[in-house]
Amino acid sequence: MSFVPCLVDTWSEENNSIILTWKQNERGLEPNQNVLKRCCSESRKLLQKIQGIPAATERLELEMTVSYNTFLFSLSFSNASEIEESLTHSLLRALEAAGSQVICSDPVQLWEAVLQTLGSSVYVPYVHKLLLIQWMLWLMQCQLERVLTLLMQTDHKRERSAPVNLQRETRNLALSMKEDSSLMVAMTAKDLKDLLHICTVICHGVEQMKMEKYSEALDIFQEAKGLPSPRSLLAQIHTLTGQSFAKLGQPHCALHFYRKAVEVDCACHSALYQSALVFRQLGNPKAEMEALHLLYSAVQLRSDKSSSSASVVSLATLLGGEQMTFISRVPSPSLILHTLAHTCVFNGSISDGVEYYLDLLASLQSDGKDLIHTGEGASFPRIPVVYLEAGFALLKAKRYSDALVVCEEVITSTLDFIPERLLLDADEKQNVADSDVVLENVDFVLWAGAAHLLQAQAHWKLKDTKEAITNFTRAINNLVKVFIKQKDWKQKHLGNTEAMVERMVTLEAAKGQALAGRGLCFLERGELKEALRDLHLSFQMTPGCKNMVDLLKFRFIHLNK
Repeated sequence: MSFVPCLVDTWSEENNSIILTWKQNERGLEPNQNVLKRCCSESRKLLQKIQGIPAATERLELEMTVSYNTFLFSLSFSNASEIEESLTHSLLRALEAAGSQVICSDPVQLWEAVLQTLGSSVYVPYVHKLLLIQWMLWLMQCQLERVLTLLMQTDHKRERSAPVNLQRETRNLALSMKEDSSLMVAMTAKDLKDLLHICTVICHGVEQMKMEKYSEALDIFQEAKGLPSPRSLLAQIHTLTGQSFAKLGQPHCALHFYRKAVEVDCACHSALYQSALVFRQLGNPKAEMEALHLLYSAVQLRSDKSSSSASVVSLATLLGGEQMTFISRVPSPSLILHTLAHTCVFNGSISDGVEYYLDLLASLQSDGKDLIHTGEGASFPRIPVVYLEAGFALLKAKRYSDALVVCEEVITSTLDFIPERLLLDADEKQNVADSDVVLENVDFVLWAGAAHLLQAQAHWKLKDTKEAITNFTRAINNLVKVFIKQKDWKQKHLGNTEAMVERMVTLEAAKGQALAGRGLCFLERGELKEALRDLHLSFQMTPGCKNMVDLLKFRFIHLNK
């Protein structure tokens, strides 16, 4: 029919126009997501037109090329199952055009039929493009066994003397990389094959790591380093190599590869994070703080950049959510900042720690985080705890007025949640839900008590013993709201949770500190009767506390008592 060549030419021009639009966008520094979305929509419409008429050999090359482009564009906007369904439809139409009627729902059997029917025809380059799409879809779902089966089907006539494995099959894979200059593609078959090859090797290595086979993973990553890859991917390979060495108890080898990762790609956040963990393990706080500082700066820089950039095939898509999380896991900016602040204060860099804590509090406030009910995830401490840590750091930095303000935030926020009295029975068995409620109530008491305790110490440092005594008293009044029936509660499973026992130990220690602090304030004011009462009670709360004994000796000597 005369209209067939006309349709093929028209649709070919339409395909090439879509690809030219994408290529022009792709050459920009930051390819735009909106352009990718428009190209995807137009390519889908074109494929619908082509598949709206019966399949025929004269349009098969065009149809398979447009299918290939459409599937690539769809990666960012469809899930793998939707694309696989469309791919199955395209393969069935290809068989129909070749005069082969196959009714098959199993993709492995369908590919066997396609390769037998079209595997030695002029359509091989186009079939292999769609085979790359199938490889990609299974890789995204980490279905490596299916990938192996598919690649073996591609060259089923080749003699295999050695045992079959995925690494050898990908290495020896022979696909037609021939391109048709009259039909443009969003990504050449060679580029996609190279990317799939290295991502498959990495995925295989990660699977070995998950099974704790770190030596085998190192062998796989060694091969991956010799394959063509983007700089960002090579950096991740170095990072995974470092993680494997770290798991094998070779931290210095791990640091060597983390350094190489950052040299290859300065934006490799996971390498910086893993470096910080190794430095902590080695007891090198200075290096740990430096790595955390670089990590936080890098994460902030990335968040400031535009989020509208796009690529037709992203590494995050290829390696799948679970694999990518394992490969490039990095804490949230808030958690990085908290770790940095806490590490600085713990290791004596008080002024730096204070600044990081203040930055963190400002960030939490700007995000509209509710002080009580909002969290940052399981690994991030509750926000009142962060405020209390900041208050402690400010106290250590002798910024007493700032410490008072920060602690007041905790007191104000917890005021409506503190129970009048909380009676705990160590013999009573509680279900998980009830136990969580009790834990939460104890937390409210602890947070408020700790805030008053820090405020009391700040007033004491400001030489205002009267206000210090008032706040020590408020701390004690809060902390005594929790009462346990049994005196031998430490030997029992209080609330069936270790977490509750930990909180009660903290509660007892806080009461002891508050009583000792108030006793010392009374001592300084010459109110010896009240001082002895509180100090005696403090010793009962914290028996055997050498620091408290030393402090009292110093105070009595200082006051000539």
